[in-house]
Amino acid sequence: MVAVRLLSVVLLLVTANLSVAAEPAVIVQTDDWESEANQARQSGVPVMVVFSAENCPYCDRLKTEVLAPNLQQGQFARRVHIREFDIDRGGKITDFDGEPIRGRIFVSRYEVFATPTVLLLDHSGELLTAPLIGFDNPEDYNDRLRNNIASALHTLATGPRYVMGNGPE
Repeated sequence: MVAVRLLSVVLLLVTANLSVAAEPAVIVQTDDWESEANQARQSGVPVMVVFSAENCPYCDRLKTEVLAPNLQQGQFARRVHIREFDIDRGGKITDFDGEPIRGRIFVSRYEVFATPTVLLLDHSGELLTAPLIGFDNPEDYNDRLRNNIASALHTLATGPRYVMGNGPE
């Protein structure tokens, strides 16, 4: 009888852990920002865009040392809708307003000149915080990222928006 109760408790704990399992550690790439913004809007969270490049060792470090662990631990759950965009990608994508736009125009709009660059955007594609450009070490980056996420959530709820080069409006 004790064995049956112990087994029941173990199964209950395993099932409970599966139901609140962390997000997968893979960051999805996208070319449809309208769809991503709609998903973020439904969740009430900002869109986090990770601008990366294929042969960028700092992008790889950011993903493996900061983003993947945060995803695995559920740190982004109900806080951001995270997607990746490869700046070397050619062709057209769907912008936040549903209109087609060239990938390079999307990159230049946000003045992305180095990778990785992480932006937190509202559902219209407007900046909520200052960009996080480059990667130095996981501890400092995590601190800055958490601060930006908290600020983005606050700004999304209350305004004003961040203006490139000027800070909040």
